[in-house]
Amino acid sequence: MKIRKESSSCLVGLGILALAVCAASGQTINQSGGPGTTYTDVLGDGQGSANLLRDVSFLTVNNTGTSFIFTLGINPGGNLATGGAFNYIIGITTGSPTAGGDTSASSTHGNAYGRDISFDTSFGGMTDFIGIFGAGGAGSGVSPYTSYGFNDYVYGTPGSTSPAGVWTKINTVSSGEPLSDQPSTAIPNEITITVPFVDFSDNLSLTLGTVIDFDLLSTGTSGTQTAYDSLANQSPVQSGTFSSTFQDNETILDQYTVPEPGTLVLVGLGATALIGLCRRK
Repeated sequence: MKIRKESSSCLVGLGILALAVCAASGQTINQSGGPGTTYTDVLGDGQGSANLLRDVSFLTVNNTGTSFIFTLGINPGGNLATGGAFNYIIGITTGSPTAGGDTSASSTHGNAYGRDISFDTSFGGMTDFIGIFGAGGAGSGVSPYTSYGFNDYVYGTPGSTSPAGVWTKINTVSSGEPLSDQPSTAIPNEITITVPFVDFSDNLSLTLGTVIDFDLLSTGTSGTQTAYDSLANQSPVQSGTFSSTFQDNETILDQYTVPEPGTLVLVGLGATALIGLCRRK
């Protein structure tokens, strides 16, 4: 009888450990990772037209300890210099239902650019925003973009020092890394931007072990346009007839963890020790 009790205790302990590890993700997450992770999307699911700049291919996320380094890739057949004018947005949240982010699906549309894009209330709404745009030209054959810049915004959550309930612009980089420096210079289809952690300090601590949920989306450059493609959603954003004013309320996101190497080591050691204890019992 004693042996059964001890075996049962070991199984319960392992179950609790497994739940604790699973709880770290907590939400509906498509892909997760840390520095150097390349989050991928299926090709051919961009909507609204056949323009390949709408079709997100991947996002590689790195961090230096003080900055994020994002490398965005679109369909390899698309030309970011001459293919047209589009915006790409990276929305970020803590993933907690109590995050206090922008969950509006009407007046402010849930993001800093006023597009018809929002993060579901189960993720706590969007708390931080990066808007990426073409610079140095008009995005055409006669006036190609030479680089891409970005804007950073934070949403005034209950815990932040920014004005409550509105988006505040924190930083603008009008011209980022030149397209000529990108890996593919014959047909430029990648963008790299470096965004300081401090731009998000109102809502995100971004210390070692911090977990954020995010998505990369393509959209238009003005008005209440919707998402044309989503990195986290591996299916077309709209399953039916495309509408430029469809409210894309994101229920699937990707996840990134600012590295804390000791965390996974401790979890692994804990699991090994517990399994060893169970075997000895």
